[in-house]
Amino acid sequence: MNKRSTLVTFASAAVLLGLFNINNSQTVKADTVEQPTTDQRNTQTTTANDNDQNGKSDQDQTQTGQNTAATTDQTQNQTDQNNTAADNTNNAGNQNNTGAADTDTTNANQDTQNQVGGFTDTTQSTNDYASNSVSDTSYVQNNDAVVYNLDPQTVQMLRAADVNPKDLTEVQLKEVRKLNFNDLDKDTSTRWTYDQYAGVAKKMIDQDARYRVPYFNAKKIKNMPATVTRDAQTGKVAELEIWDSWSVQDAKTGRVVNYKGYQLMIAMMGIPQQNDAHIYLLYNKYNDNNFNHWKCAGPIFGFNAKPTDQEWSGSATMNKDGSIQLFYTDVDTREGTNHQKISTVNLKLKVNKKKNTISIAKRSHRHVLFEGDGYHYQTYKQWKSTNKGADNVAMRDAHVISVGGQRYLIFEASTGSNNYQGENQVYNWKNYGGTPKEALQNFLKVTANDDMRSRATWANATIGIIRLTKNENNPKVAEVLPPLVNSLMVSDEIERPNIIPMNGKYYLFATTRLNHGTGDDLWQQADAKVGDNVAMLGWVSDHLTYGYKPLNGDAAVLVASVPFNWRTSTYSYYAVPIKGNKKEVLVTSYMTNRGFASGPNKRSTMAPAFLVKINGDTTKVENVATAQGDWVYDKKSKRKSMIAKNIRGAHLKGEPIDHSLLKSA
Repeated sequence: MNKRSTLVTFASAAVLLGLFNINNSQTVKADTVEQPTTDQRNTQTTTANDNDQNGKSDQDQTQTGQNTAATTDQTQNQTDQNNTAADNTNNAGNQNNTGAADTDTTNANQDTQNQVGGFTDTTQSTNDYASNSVSDTSYVQNNDAVVYNLDPQTVQMLRAADVNPKDLTEVQLKEVRKLNFNDLDKDTSTRWTYDQYAGVAKKMIDQDARYRVPYFNAKKIKNMPATVTRDAQTGKVAELEIWDSWSVQDAKTGRVVNYKGYQLMIAMMGIPQQNDAHIYLLYNKYNDNNFNHWKCAGPIFGFNAKPTDQEWSGSATMNKDGSIQLFYTDVDTREGTNHQKISTVNLKLKVNKKKNTISIAKRSHRHVLFEGDGYHYQTYKQWKSTNKGADNVAMRDAHVISVGGQRYLIFEASTGSNNYQGENQVYNWKNYGGTPKEALQNFLKVTANDDMRSRATWANATIGIIRLTKNENNPKVAEVLPPLVNSLMVSDEIERPNIIPMNGKYYLFATTRLNHGTGDDLWQQADAKVGDNVAMLGWVSDHLTYGYKPLNGDAAVLVASVPFNWRTSTYSYYAVPIKGNKKEVLVTSYMTNRGFASGPNKRSTMAPAFLVKINGDTTKVENVATAQGDWVYDKKSKRKSMIAKNIRGAHLKGEPIDHSLLKSA
């Protein structure tokens, strides 16, 4: 073999190895919030003065307004999980793909360094590499690159996938020619790939006990007594539903705050089957596990609320002066959309120990914090320029965490122009993940299905992060950081993110519905077998701001176990740490989908909490349950009576079984 052939073979082998390392992740150090070196555009800093001067830009930036089918979904309850690709919010199949803001990069610049699956070829220039690869002895006989008009990178990919070009149809070859193997972005986001999405779906379909939500005793579940209270909109006592909820937590540890002997919870509540979604303050004695002892202090912003102005989920912590800093989602629905804005308010509470009551004494510094910057995170204005019927928008669910004396907010958003949605993402090889063979199979599946292609075009859910100024009672945005995780081409909804610091690492959790993702066949299989497709995802990193790796290989932590229209159906999973416990977290959620999904008088209520064991980058569900509405886990928390032995115990007479595992139980 001559010197030239040796060099070519070496380069080809190196590229081939790169293909098998599609998810090549960046090595991280065991620090806290240090940001890796990236393009200077990746970090945008705003001083407090800038924020004040740019107050008007809150309206100009208008980023937000998201998904009407989320946990916080106010306008469409998940009343039919068997919605096919024709679902209006999820189906972009009949929409025009004109919303992509980026210039099509499917035939990405071949004059840059040759990158395939994360490998950068520095042995020779791309042009030399291309010509040499075509003359490689393994291709001399049939000269695939020339015969099928394929570039060298595509030829190498097909070889790695063990696919002969002659076995592809002309339509498939046309699609394969558009593949882009080069990086389209310069931020440090972790990709949640299509292969990982498929892994979550498989765990759900297989009902792997390590990830399946426990079966709860349906006969023990009841409506929350504290939700019979005055409604924020009508001012009259009504039987309200409760769904997304969060406790007031210590921003450093994530543990539930002991507020003068009480535990505090803020939750979304409203009259069933009405456009009524506002946040309320509830309280109970600290360590009191009795569901009946919760009381409602009323709506956070008082009465006479309007259905057009809603408040969705967020988080809360206690400031040094004893006040409560609440972060929530301010939602304007006047345009028939959900214009979401991450907002904050400072609350001072009054405790009457004689009467055992808590009330809101004062509200101050209520303002919008963040609506997107357009670069890292999509703005409402950007979203409005695209297809609203198919394209979800998100700027919500801010979770506060304090590291090194700095407070940060983790939130759900959509990617901005730096790495935007668009048809070019369908051809971004790195969005697929898995082996070359699996990635190619998934690519051909997505591009062959109009609905899946359209979903992939619009999908750009991301988990974002911003740093706040040090004024605890009246914070503003100090710095906009690159996203932690993105799901470009894969999912348009990953919501309610929260981070737990544990054992020197950061555990990031979020919830999703697979039917807000690209894989029609996968979530439809889950619906057919389980009757639902909800999941809790998780990642872990040594850093707060980057370097996240999926837990359990694909980010699956919890998967649905019963149909969405059963009383024991759960969603909006929210993990909290347990004091003195470095191996487990407590997972809270709400139970029974809204709008009497499981039958009359069965309102959405607080679910029993349960434990998830964490071991490094793996997790396992433990078959241990608490009473409903338990946030502070201790020795008295366990309730054996809340756990059902099998799926039959999680079912009530009269509930449908068409799409459930009960049929085969």
